[in-house]
Amino acid sequence: MLNYIKAELWKALRHRIAWGMTLFLALCTILFGILMSSATYAELVAGASMTMLTGMLVVPLLAQVVDSGRGEFLKNEISFGLSRGRIYGGKLLAGLLMGAALCALLLAGLLLLCFPLLSHGNPREEREALTVLGFCLLGALPVWCGMFALCHAMAMAFPSTAVWMAVYYLLFFVGQPILAVLSALLTGGNLPPLVQAILMPYTLLMPPYLSGWLTWQYQLWCWGIGLGWGGAGTAAALFYFFRKEIK
Repeated sequence: MLNYIKAELWKALRHRIAWGMTLFLALCTILFGILMSSATYAELVAGASMTMLTGMLVVPLLAQVVDSGRGEFLKNEISFGLSRGRIYGGKLLAGLLMGAALCALLLAGLLLLCFPLLSHGNPREEREALTVLGFCLLGALPVWCGMFALCHAMAMAFPSTAVWMAVYYLLFFVGQPILAVLSALLTGGNLPPLVQAILMPYTLLMPPYLSGWLTWQYQLWCWGIGLGWGGAGTAAALFYFFRKEIK
């Protein structure tokens, strides 16, 4: 499995989408640092805590980096004796490792480069801001992983990249808000927050949640909902993938 993951990472790093996505996100990070140039370091860290939603927007591109060309390689990989479970799991783990490395690179680069350039106030405020950032990352991690697992599942199930990407964005950013509104109307406008978070997991990464509700219950919701979506998608995709005829 380890050798297969290494091979997938090597292949993904040669993909133009990977470098284009990294360059675009790096430019966005630099722009964010420039816009925060008049702020203190603690304010920069606090601002970084509010950018967690970016991960949900990026995971389809990351999945495409790992899963592009799957139709060309699957038949050869299976003919070489690789099990379908190893193929599916290896691509999934390779994508998760790439996402973690990209997040660490961008965030660490921002914090380290801006540290000597911005003014520093109360050290206690900076420590608190860094603690909040770490707490936000801890909650965002399972949501990102769950969404990537779901995208990987759709990429393996749908032959058309355009179709599964459209399904992802429409499902989470168009269809689910509409469903949440309809559910609220049926419940007299009292849609439980947990139901809303399940229907629209991206809301867990938005500033209203991050600024007003950073508790261990919040972490439980993030881990349960994020891994729940990813686990359900993975189970369905594996059921289909093991019965799919590879041509």
